Amino acid sequence: MRKLIGLFVFLTFVGMQICFAQTREITGTVIDKSDKMPLPGVSVTLKSNPSQGTATDVNGKFTLKVNDGDVLVFSFIGMKSQEIAVAGKTNLTVEMEPDAEMLDEVVVEGMYGTQKLGSITGSVATVKEEKLRDRPVANVADALQGQVAGLQVYTASGEPSASFSMRLRGVNSMNASNTPLLIVDGTPVTASAFRAINSNDIENVVLLKDASSTAIYGSRAANGVLVISTKRGKMGEKPKMQVRAQYGWSQMAMDNLDMMNAQEYLKFREMVDPTLITNSTFQEHKAWATKYNVDTDWKDYLFKSSSPTYQLDGSVTGASEKSNYYFSAGYFSQDGIVHHSDYKRMTLRSNVDTKIADWLKVGVNLGLSHEKYRTTFSTRNGWYNPVNFARWADPSYSPYTYTIDNNGKIHWGKPWTINNEMGGLINCSRVMEMQPQVQKTTRIMGNTFIQLTPLKGLTVRAQQSADAYDYRSTLKAYPDPLNEMNKNVGNVREAFQRFYSFTFTNTAEYKFDIQNDHHLSFLIGQESIIQKDEAFNARTQGHSDSRLMLLSASQTPYATDPFGSSLTETVFNSYFARFNYDFMNKYYFDASVRRDGSSLFPKDERWGTFYSVGAMWNMKKEAFLENVDLIDDLRLKVSYGSTGNSGISDYVYIGSIGNGQYNNEASWTISGVQNDGLTWETVKSWNVGVSGRLMNALNLDIEFYKKTTTDMLMSVPFSYTTGHSSANGNVGKMTNTGIDVSVNYDIFSKGDFYWNVSANFNYNKNEIVKLYEGFENFVQAGTGIKYAEGHAFGEFFYAKYAGVNPANGKQLWYTPEGGVTENYSDDLKQFMGKTRFAPWAGGFATTVAWKGISLSADFTWVAQKYMLNNDRFFVENSTFAADQNQAKKMLNMWTTPGQITDIPKAGEAPQFDSRFVENASFVRLKNVTLSYTFPRQLLKKTGFMEGARIYAIGRNLLTFTDYSGYDPEIDSNLSMGKYPNTRQYEIGVELNF
Repeated sequence: MRKLIGLFVFLTFVGMQICFAQTREITGTVIDKSDKMPLPGVSVTLKSNPSQGTATDVNGKFTLKVNDGDVLVFSFIGMKSQEIAVAGKTNLTVEMEPDAEMLDEVVVEGMYGTQKLGSITGSVATVKEEKLRDRPVANVADALQGQVAGLQVYTASGEPSASFSMRLRGVNSMNASNTPLLIVDGTPVTASAFRAINSNDIENVVLLKDASSTAIYGSRAANGVLVISTKRGKMGEKPKMQVRAQYGWSQMAMDNLDMMNAQEYLKFREMVDPTLITNSTFQEHKAWATKYNVDTDWKDYLFKSSSPTYQLDGSVTGASEKSNYYFSAGYFSQDGIVHHSDYKRMTLRSNVDTKIADWLKVGVNLGLSHEKYRTTFSTRNGWYNPVNFARWADPSYSPYTYTIDNNGKIHWGKPWTINNEMGGLINCSRVMEMQPQVQKTTRIMGNTFIQLTPLKGLTVRAQQSADAYDYRSTLKAYPDPLNEMNKNVGNVREAFQRFYSFTFTNTAEYKFDIQNDHHLSFLIGQESIIQKDEAFNARTQGHSDSRLMLLSASQTPYATDPFGSSLTETVFNSYFARFNYDFMNKYYFDASVRRDGSSLFPKDERWGTFYSVGAMWNMKKEAFLENVDLIDDLRLKVSYGSTGNSGISDYVYIGSIGNGQYNNEASWTISGVQNDGLTWETVKSWNVGVSGRLMNALNLDIEFYKKTTTDMLMSVPFSYTTGHSSANGNVGKMTNTGIDVSVNYDIFSKGDFYWNVSANFNYNKNEIVKLYEGFENFVQAGTGIKYAEGHAFGEFFYAKYAGVNPANGKQLWYTPEGGVTENYSDDLKQFMGKTRFAPWAGGFATTVAWKGISLSADFTWVAQKYMLNNDRFFVENSTFAADQNQAKKMLNMWTTPGQITDIPKAGEAPQFDSRFVENASFVRLKNVTLSYTFPRQLLKKTGFMEGARIYAIGRNLLTFTDYSGYDPEIDSNLSMGKYPNTRQYEIGVELNF
């Protein structure tokens, strides 16, 4: 018996040893083969049991329990997956290389699940973090310029709080919105939210361009969809803290219009009005300006040569097996290049996802921001717009008061408030100082979600999103003790707005395979959007004490704007479905449909149905290309579908009334025409594309598209005999046809040296196919633009200037018949073949890196863009010369018979004609970044620092253009008094712990 017990104990001990010998720990490090740097977040799983695994930490290291017969699978986004047999190994060094197909990244389609880029049949483009971070402007849209083929982005002002305009593949609508749908972490947001996002919080931006990728968004996606994903922790990533600080300065980017100096201007005034030669008052002033060398550059006086920018950001990120998180805080401050113009922003972000159980996941993505900014009067057209004042003011006067002593020496004092010698003109700087406008916006945008996976492959998700803000504006016109006219006439205006948009999205998606070859996905969903926007304002006048500038300090309402209020409410309801299928990752097909209802339209026209179908062929998977080493990837795509546009104001279909006066009595009248048939504007589009990668170095994408807009939401002109000038309706038809091309080439990528170049461009041909019923053309009053069938939307319609008659100095214009006349009339107007919308646009870039040093440059360009330079009308106009400085070219004004010049004689008032329509095409060096990343091996010796980088940034450093104004980037048919764009320089440091 004792022998049996002893034998049992012995066998048990041996069995335990065998078991321990089979299950053990293996460690390893995963690095990038190209630069030998550690790769954090690499998934390491058992091939036999994919649910058992881990991820590499921030140093690329991992530890996992294995058996000797196990095979490890290493996978990482953008890298080729690897399988390595354990086979007795205890420590591994795994080198991963980029995936030749470059299509394994996951794109988040807003609120409607996820898809791999390689499986999307639609047109999709991605802008990565490195193109967005560290930018020295508040508006993240500025960094997207020139990054994506087909996307045009304009930052039309250097005001620190400036907004942007954005179009994708041409102009889809003549009156409704042309801005893409903007989504941040699944939350639809307004365009103003772009300024409230810290660009350093962004992981990537995905642009959905065709119907196949956008139709599931239905009525809001006619102009494309722009999806922003902010950062979050990655599986297996240990906690990491990052601190970033930047300092920079800005100055005017350009000004190509030369103005007269003091002596030139005084001489020109004598040319215009020869009686001034014998006018004693004028000659005394001329002698005074000459004696004391007064020659004021008002631009230097009103604009700063260097305006500071500060930015400080901090973030903490990490993940465990169940949760991931990202927290950040940021502060941004920028002074404008015009005095009394600035912008400050504080941001907080919290992104947390938690897997409560194997079948339940919840998350919160939340962004908070507070903005405070002051703006100038650059939206005004008069003298007290500082941009106009800088051009118009007489250079023979000084902005400073003065005294002259007994020895005839001049002593300059403080800036004057009002100058009677200049016609009672008030100093523009004083006006901005005494009439400040402070604006504040506090915004919250984010979402919460609950995601269930009750069955394998089935995902049920409920998401609640919010974009909301409070806006406050305070305008104070202080009583000015130095200005006799404004001593007791101070006034105060307070305005408040509250906006919110709640989106409730519920989806169910089921993914499954059949025999591992057929991959299918079905998604159904419902969505509701509730929006409310309410505002009010009040204004009082008669404030006599600058210390008492509250509304209640005066009982006198402001004469022309005493009070006001508004309220709008909008509701959308939608149902949608999507189907995806692929066979052996070779043949792909998808289809989607969405049914939208909107309160913007009348009861019987509120619902619209939008759809898409798409297919893709992965030709590299075919036998005839599988062994062709030159071709790493080759795909052909085609899609067709429809999307809707409801980008109009609320209640426009309702017959409305307004109040006014008639015969000096209060009255009311019908102000809006009712239209019970108003409905959706629809865009139907084709897209055909081919993409590929060659020689493991060259990426090429080419896409052709045609978009047709029907039932355009437009203001239809009426005969004035109806009592109305126009009403909203669905009319007309317009097309956009074009091509997108993107090229990316790794010229050299070996060892420590890397050199890449990339370029993209878009050509878009726009054509109005049909206008209103009975109208083949229509002049848009006051714009110089005419709508006509067969022509592009935005084509200029002006009289063509033919120069100056050498015999008499009078202006000449071409007649439509080809002749020339001195008599101007509207009958001379004709199409110029030039449009305000650039048909050509693109960008190109290069990045060079060696060891830790990196240099990148991004250029953006547009071609055949035209704009009327309205500034020139005032400074190339001899009839204004008595009050306003003139451009230097006016010195070539006609004075003698036989003189050849393009400047007419004195007293000839110019017309708004083709002479002022300029080529505003440009090439701009948008961003340059030079950085140095310190070696990790060196930083590890500190015991607490994981990474460090120093960098320098330049923005708008060079601009090549024939446009003579302050800036060609303005997205408008004309430019006048626009706040000039800025050139910026910035240095920064980034530390990781």
